[in-house]
Amino acid sequence: MANRKTVEQQIAEAQEKIKQEQNALKKLQKKQTEQNNKARNHRLCKRHGFLESILPDIIDLTDEQYQKFVKQHIANSHGINALEKIKAQGATATPPKPAEATAQPANPSSAKSPEATAQSNNPAPQKSAGAEQNPRPTTPAGATHNGNTQRQHPAEKQLT
Repeated sequence: MANRKTVEQQIAEAQEKIKQEQNALKKLQKKQTEQNNKARNHRLCKRHGFLESILPDIIDLTDEQYQKFVKQHIANSHGINALEKIKAQGATATPPKPAEATAQPANPSSAKSPEATAQSNNPAPQKSAGAEQNPRPTTPAGATHNGNTQRQHPAEKQLT
């Protein structure tokens, strides 16, 4: 009978170890989720901060205006094709640095994107109703929020 108790005790101990290991697994999974969330938040803030530094006027857009801007100028066939090319190049080479990506070409009149061409055919851009009521200090053309100046691509000048 003593042998039977030890088997029952062993079963209880094994079940207790299983509970402890399951709890440890849950803690590790929670920690991994938190790390993933922190990495995602960092990536989103870093990328949007970069976008705001080259297009400071998007700061004042409402969420609806921002979504419309992204859909019309980034998430279109031209933007998707450009993204696919960049991803394909990324498999063979390192991506260019942001300063290289925003450098102005030698002949700005010949290097217009389809969006810039379409915008140049449109009359003056429409301003939102709140733009006149709530003016904010603007950054001079080519300047970033940290005071460094950059050369802008002609398409970027059209958007600002």
